[in-house]
Amino acid sequence: MSHLPKDWRFLRMAWLYAVILTGNDTRATALVESVFKEVSRRQDVVSIRRRRRLFFALLRREAVEKRRCAEGDFQGPAELFRFHQLAEPGRSALSLFYSRLFEPDQLADVLGVSESALPEILGAAREELSSKLPQSV
Repeated sequence: MSHLPKDWRFLRMAWLYAVILTGNDTRATALVESVFKEVSRRQDVVSIRRRRRLFFALLRREAVEKRRCAEGDFQGPAELFRFHQLAEPGRSALSLFYSRLFEPDQLADVLGVSESALPEILGAAREELSSKLPQSV
């Protein structure tokens, strides 16, 4: 994806995020393509930051209501399955926080929550994630 224009290089992370949301690499690709078409047609989105925020907000909106995959049905990088299992909005908050694409105010905007709610959401998601990690001996 290095051949993409600089302002669209976030698409690799968008695809990984879509896999986390959908649990399926084929559905993730279709979702990213659909959102890409929608965002690229819009004339009101001129800044790179706004385009990226809108892109991820639309990915989340389109995928968040879908049923989650069981571990055997998950089709994507195996290390993403634990993120796929997390409850919303923690799943999206933690996934996007680790992507380092957004400042806290932008992340809150993508999630549709207040910036002051982010620490609690991230903390709960981290606890949920750590409960899914294998315990060391």
